[in-house]
Amino acid sequence: MNKTIRFLSMAALVFVGAIITGCSTDDDSTSLDQPASKTVTLTTTISMDGSSTTRALTEGGVKTFAVGEQIAVVYTNTSSKRVKALSNALVAGDITNEGKTARITVTLTDPVAGSVDYIYPAAMANEDGTPNLSALCMQDGTLATLASTLDYAKGSGDMTESSGVFTLPGIALKNQLTICKFKIKNAGGTEITSSITGLTVSDGTNTYTVSRSAAAGPIYVAMLPVTSDKTISFVANDASDSYFKSVTGKTLEANNQYPINVTMTTGTTTNLSSLDADHVAQNGDMLTGKLDASHKISIAAGATVILKDVSINYDINPALSGSFAGINCSGNATLIITGTNYVKGLSSGHPGIFVPSASTLTITGNGTLYVNGHENAAGIGSGRDDITDYKACGNIVIQGGTIHATGGGSAAGIGSGASANYTEYDPGTPSSCGDITIKSSVTSVLARKGSGAESIGKGQYSNCGTVTIEDPGKVTKY
Repeated sequence: MNKTIRFLSMAALVFVGAIITGCSTDDDSTSLDQPASKTVTLTTTISMDGSSTTRALTEGGVKTFAVGEQIAVVYTNTSSKRVKALSNALVAGDITNEGKTARITVTLTDPVAGSVDYIYPAAMANEDGTPNLSALCMQDGTLATLASTLDYAKGSGDMTESSGVFTLPGIALKNQLTICKFKIKNAGGTEITSSITGLTVSDGTNTYTVSRSAAAGPIYVAMLPVTSDKTISFVANDASDSYFKSVTGKTLEANNQYPINVTMTTGTTTNLSSLDADHVAQNGDMLTGKLDASHKISIAAGATVILKDVSINYDINPALSGSFAGINCSGNATLIITGTNYVKGLSSGHPGIFVPSASTLTITGNGTLYVNGHENAAGIGSGRDDITDYKACGNIVIQGGTIHATGGGSAAGIGSGASANYTEYDPGTPSSCGDITIKSSVTSVLARKGSGAESIGKGQYSNCGTVTIEDPGKVTKY
């Protein structure tokens, strides 16, 4: 994996402005005037090559401004909060010098002198000014979308104030991401990029998933930089097969574009209806079909596995039995969901999907997952407190797909199973779950709780770590 193209850095982004303040008078001495908004007019100059007609990352990594774009200005207000202000949407008259120069206007409310950040494009800034890195979790693999929404650059400086006049610093914006341009071959050396509909890249800390229709051309992925001490894992799939590859000792630097030509090994596709024994899915494998017998389905520690239209104990009558969850993760695991999938714990007190304590389960992809706990067990999380092997689950990260999670009995939909009432039974350690994060990149999450439980978090009388829901508008709780 060789670095061949260095992005031209955003340079000489100069903001010049002043805030003109005024005060009003009022004969009623008991009234309190609200401070007026302070308007800063900014001139932005950026030096780079590229087309003047569109904002784009070309094959050479060129960037320009375009009509309709905005820049986020992040500053501290008089309440000591970091807040985001958006520049005006650029019009044709704002853009000069072949797209390299743009003039913007921004309104800052009650600013104070101090640190200020500029984030470009504005969509990559959260309301508190932190970078919207969750936007990177789910991508479509096209250069056009990456260029318009994910080409994250940032610059920082100090805003000064003198006699009520504010001045914003002149700074240079620097690209914060590395852009990877994938071409994929199978083990036989045949290029299969055009048939790939899913690609997940993970560095062990961050996971990025591309979901797309089969199409010609390379697949582009925007990522945070990767240091050489990390292992980078690639898992891809087309309509029928899965592929995988892991590499170590590679560095992906910010402000660079890398062409990555990768030959991937074909994973094993297992139809659950054909199993005659317990099954452990390995890295790069694909599971599909309906489980017809009481077999334990496990995910090897550290593996990324694709679920494609699976059904595990969901509509079996009579239900399958076995002392295990529907899907049993042995350690850190990533599940890529495609198609429509159904999973339920195989016996009373067992969750639909379980990851052990001190491990992390990441769920990604663009498919749909229905997952149920079985009698007092969480849909995704831990089981009932009297089942030792399932009473403590690890961390859960949901960053993609449409998720319907239902807790059994008094369990959470996502989180911990139910525990006995201590005042009656004093059973010892309750059922528990680690931290739960639902990223804004999900399509939607619906979580149903049992009696006395939380929809996302604690089962009845049980414990759970920190619950973070980045976009509450995408989460429904029952």
